Amino acid sequence: MKYRDEYSDNEKKKEQEWKKEHDAGGFKCSHCKQWVIINGYMGTVNRNHCTSCLWSKHVDENKGDRRATCHGGMRPIGLTFKHEGAGRQGEIMLVHECAQCGSVSINRIAGDDDNEKIVSVYDGSCGNQSLRAELKKQGIRMLAGEDEGEVHTQLFGKQRTR
Repeated sequence: MKYRDEYSDNEKKKEQEWKKEHDAGGFKCSHCKQWVIINGYMGTVNRNHCTSCLWSKHVDENKGDRRATCHGGMRPIGLTFKHEGAGRQGEIMLVHECAQCGSVSINRIAGDDDNEKIVSVYDGSCGNQSLRAELKKQGIRMLAGEDEGEVHTQLFGKQRTR
């Protein structure tokens, strides 16, 4: 019975933290210390990463559960496509890895994220074959050179010109 009481207290605390962030209109990024705004213009229901540096915080074990105890910084390590079914490419998603425990998660890009920073994450991950192989074992296909056109079309509405 004591466990149930502790669980309820944890849930209440998490709900209070979430409400505090939303009432304040955002949160302070734990990585770059920028204020991250939460509003209706971000194009997603939940904000889970900084719009400037794209870092997140390890708070979920499963999407939205806020049950992680690690709370380490989640660095953006690459991009993938949301699974849309056979042969269809979905929206671009950020791949995050916890700098503390190594857990990997996939997160939606928000409409107000820094597109140049997203491209920088993509460019930085394209040549990392060991990371690509490790993520493939987890069922995650990291975007590579052949995806460049689609990345730029989704972010900027046009292909990249070099």
